[in-house]
Amino acid sequence: MLEETLKSVKAAEAKADEIIREADAKAASVLEEAKVKAQAMRDDTAQKVRSVSQETMQAARTEGDVQLEEASKEANKEIEALKELIVPKKQEAVEAIISALV
Repeated sequence: MLEETLKSVKAAEAKADEIIREADAKAASVLEEAKVKAQAMRDDTAQKVRSVSQETMQAARTEGDVQLEEASKEANKEIEALKELIVPKKQEAVEAIISALV
């Protein structure tokens, strides 16, 4: 009877060791899977941040281009206005130069 009890205890110990090994293997597998998922999440988040950053930069460039175009149009209007102010004075300037030379 003692032999049977010892065999049962050894069998139970062997079974417990096997369960512990399986649990360790499963824990390692779960940990590795969590690491892979965490890295994928980091990569995805980094890509989203880069994408948003690029979109923001492009929007800023577009806005800058629009403002530059508007400023250019306004400058051209001012140049044309100044040219129109000069036209009537041109003949006077020519006559003044001719008078000064003669």
